[in-house]
Amino acid sequence: MGRPSLFEELALKKNVPQDIPPPETAPGEAPRPAAHNTAAAVRKKKARRRLAIIAAAVVVLGGAFWYVERTFSLPLQQIGPFVSSVEISVSGQLQQNFPTPLQQSTKAAPKKANALDAAGVVAETNSQREQNGDLPPLTEEAVLDDIATLRISDMFAQQYFAHIGPQGESAVSVASSVGYSYIALGENLALGNYAGDAGVVAAWMASPGHRANILDSHYTEIGVAVREGMYNGAETWIAVQIFGRPSSACPSPDVNLETTINLSENQINAMATQLQADKAAIDAIDPPSGPEYNAQVQDYNNLAAQYNNLATETKTAIATYNAQVAAFNTCLGAGTP
Repeated sequence: MGRPSLFEELALKKNVPQDIPPPETAPGEAPRPAAHNTAAAVRKKKARRRLAIIAAAVVVLGGAFWYVERTFSLPLQQIGPFVSSVEISVSGQLQQNFPTPLQQSTKAAPKKANALDAAGVVAETNSQREQNGDLPPLTEEAVLDDIATLRISDMFAQQYFAHIGPQGESAVSVASSVGYSYIALGENLALGNYAGDAGVVAAWMASPGHRANILDSHYTEIGVAVREGMYNGAETWIAVQIFGRPSSACPSPDVNLETTINLSENQINAMATQLQADKAAIDAIDPPSGPEYNAQVQDYNNLAAQYNNLATETKTAIATYNAQVAAFNTCLGAGTP
């Protein structure tokens, strides 16, 4: 084959690949491949790009936060209305019935008195209740027996025959002194020489006020004392009936719950006053935005949340207490427990 022509020689030179000079290496270090250097350069470029993106995002977010912090306003939490509706007092009243004492006239008195017996008087009383309206029998209560005994002793000692003694003594004061708490309390008195237990009860039944006590469906308990002694210079009998219905017969409203409600209402009122003052301070901030404004709004909202929770709890407690009062009032007005 002959020597290539000038045109062929130029074509061959044109297609010869150019050698890439190797990268500089430290003395004694082996030359790095060209492909490795290219990949490292690409990674560095990508890393710088990511850093630039992160830096830009931080700048943008920081600016946005700065803007929001100074222009965004937190909303104020609404507080619910609170109106107390506690039934502080019961609608019913304690029942007391003390008819004019029954004193036997000398003309009606038998020539010879028949002895009276407390248990017999109780039995005759319950018999009258059964015959007149089929009312439940009264239970003899030892505390009421004690009240009747103290009353009869005081009348003989101070020589009076009345529901109220010279020093203000009464069935009410004696009941208080012996610790008898009641819803209803009544007293029947009789002085004279009657024809036994049936005779004295029959005399009471013939008197409208005394009859009302014996047949009162509110009473559940009875105490009786009878005694013969000297009254105004004559030997005679005094009989005392004490009728009662203890407080335990009706479920009294919970006093502890009432106390809790009162304390809660005081706290709610104090919180309401503070909320009004905080709201006025917030309204005075101009413009209504920025860190200070939002901090005060946050404090207000926290207090408002406490106020609303306490108000809800107190309303529930009030409803419970009012239901207890209603049950107590119903019991007071009922003929039987």
